[in-house]
Amino acid sequence: MMHGPGFTRRAMIAGTVATTTACAFAQGTGPARDVRQFGAHGNGIADDRDAIQRAIDDAHAAGGGVVAFPEGTYRVTHRVSPDSDGMAAIILRSGVTLLGASPERAIIRLADAQLGPGSFARIVSSMGNIERAAIRNLGLDGNRAGQGGERDAVNGAIIHLGWKGRCIDVTIEGNALRGANGQAIQLVGSANNVSRNLRITRNDVRDCAYIGIQVAQFEGLLIDNNIVSDTADNGIDLYGDNPNGSPVSTSGGAEIRGNRLTRCSIGIFLETVARIRVVGNQIVDAGVAGFRVNRIHGEPRDILIQNNSVQGGKRGVAVGGDTGGVVIRNNDLRGFTVAGLAFGYNVSKVTATANRFTPAAADTPIVLATPTADSGRNGQPLEQLSGILIRNNSILGRHDATRRFVNGYQRSIDVTVDGFGGPE
Repeated sequence: MMHGPGFTRRAMIAGTVATTTACAFAQGTGPARDVRQFGAHGNGIADDRDAIQRAIDDAHAAGGGVVAFPEGTYRVTHRVSPDSDGMAAIILRSGVTLLGASPERAIIRLADAQLGPGSFARIVSSMGNIERAAIRNLGLDGNRAGQGGERDAVNGAIIHLGWKGRCIDVTIEGNALRGANGQAIQLVGSANNVSRNLRITRNDVRDCAYIGIQVAQFEGLLIDNNIVSDTADNGIDLYGDNPNGSPVSTSGGAEIRGNRLTRCSIGIFLETVARIRVVGNQIVDAGVAGFRVNRIHGEPRDILIQNNSVQGGKRGVAVGGDTGGVVIRNNDLRGFTVAGLAFGYNVSKVTATANRFTPAAADTPIVLATPTADSGRNGQPLEQLSGILIRNNSILGRHDATRRFVNGYQRSIDVTVDGFGGPE
């Protein structure tokens, strides 16, 4: 079932934007194509997959246009994907916008028992490159409860675009996504063919078996004003590692702003990405950390985490691996039980200033630096902290001064942690 607080208000906002954009999109391509005119029933019983696909293919053949979903529940089944990689229900084409009457009244719902062991399954997918496409104002229900023993699958997604290609000028806006097996929204490119100009905005994502919103291998991205809750893994996940082992990130130029994330394993996960602005987000009760910056091969660099709120969970911000520059500024980090800032493995070039820390207990570390168990052992080099500046932050509430910086590293180079305001 598609329901939840805030649906009606968000649907009205999204509907206004979607209708305006859809009318502009349809200019020069004739009227919007109503999926019922292509044989869809929208009664929640018939399989509407082929009818929806006919409408999409017709719009694409005409050079692009809008495929409209009036009120109804459009049940779809999976089939072997045309690219022979797993299963897919609907193939979105370049130039096509899918437009629902509202996310609470126009719903695409996956039928029961569509997943087998290890299924790579997608409800809305694409073939190779996809350009000038959008999904707006729809409800999309992955029907986890109806998938039996596969309800916790991590492969695939509700929306998965760019596989074996890339996305260019793609927008996912004003939708409600529920019960994803795997990711709710996943836009991808590749290290040598990055996606460009992506917008994911005003969506409501809940109950995911894996990640809420994931974008990989991109240049130019906005993730704005989404609600993400109850994901088994990360709420928002950006990925840019080069599989060839290059130290240069393949993803960059993103703004993540105004999102609210609740009960995710990690609220916002930034892995080997560059030129990222994370501003004005609210994260509540993240299991592992509100934010995590992580390195695989390439350095995460030029990352700003500013004016965000993290409430509850184990860690406020966690950093793992050397970076090319991370600034953590003017955030409100409250109720953390392990650390406000947590460093692990080799960590470098991190600045934290003007943040407000409210630990769960007086002896909870504000800054906790913990090398891995293999540091300096079993032939492994000694891990280190370097280029760390933590200054002019505030601690709200009474706190043990000896727990402000708990450093387990044997080697620290150019590390400054001081200037905490607040009561002793």
